[in-house]
Amino acid sequence: MSTIEAYRRIANQQLFAMKSFEKAWAIWLPQLHKLTDDFQDPLKVLKLGSELSSVFTSTASGRGQGDVSSAGASWEALVCWYLNVVLSGTNAVAIKQSRKWVPECVNDALTVNYSNTQTNTESDLVVLVFPDAFDFTSIVDRDVESFSNSVRSILTDIEVHVVQCKTNWNDNAQIPMLWDMVYKADGFKASNLTIGRAGVSIGDLRNFSYSFVTVPSQKESKRPKANSLSVKRVYNLSGGNYWGMETQSGVARALHEFFKNNLRSVFTGPVDHSIKRAIDGKIGWFAGGQ
Repeated sequence: MSTIEAYRRIANQQLFAMKSFEKAWAIWLPQLHKLTDDFQDPLKVLKLGSELSSVFTSTASGRGQGDVSSAGASWEALVCWYLNVVLSGTNAVAIKQSRKWVPECVNDALTVNYSNTQTNTESDLVVLVFPDAFDFTSIVDRDVESFSNSVRSILTDIEVHVVQCKTNWNDNAQIPMLWDMVYKADGFKASNLTIGRAGVSIGDLRNFSYSFVTVPSQKESKRPKANSLSVKRVYNLSGGNYWGMETQSGVARALHEFFKNNLRSVFTGPVDHSIKRAIDGKIGWFAGGQ
């Protein structure tokens, strides 16, 4: 398997290695099969983006600190899984932030330097878009160093799309707003705040965006409205703000809108047409899970 699907498999294996995700998956999977006609209807597969919240909340538990942390990790993993299902057969992969499997040069490009202190965005997920001719042999061989070096050699042809996932909107909306501001400005040099290290920065990437995806966990009566401060904070994110429900004008878009908004270079036609090719060719998720 010397294609990008080898990398996607690694990304998905990280998700299923999480105990909280694996436990919830036993409940989620039958629902996902029902919603997509056993993953055979490409449009229904795409439209899972507006169903993920109901699937996720079917296993929602309490609000203790451990429950909140576990739920957040599971939501992040469910979003990552969904992105990779839709991206099956394309030259894009969604992966949890990782020092090992996200190329070092990408992590370097996203590093923010404040004087002598270095930090990275709260990027739960990273979507990487590779050029068509990229050689994934190093991934098949699990040669992390060679993979990272290969990506660095063509960094100007790589797209990076950061996706921050949170279950609660009100408590977290200011975080993606501030990170996106920093990245849009490419740092604030007058304040000794710059972006990038080891000779690379986001300016070296072919394309970059920052998105926010929430459940949200609030009850319907308490969800943010169009004039809410929490909505205004993420209104102008470079990659957009989304939730796992139907689009609500002025508030948030359904997650399935993420693809054409940020990944136009990946799809030559309607996104569901790409999914149909993956289904027919038994590619990625459609080859038999994970």
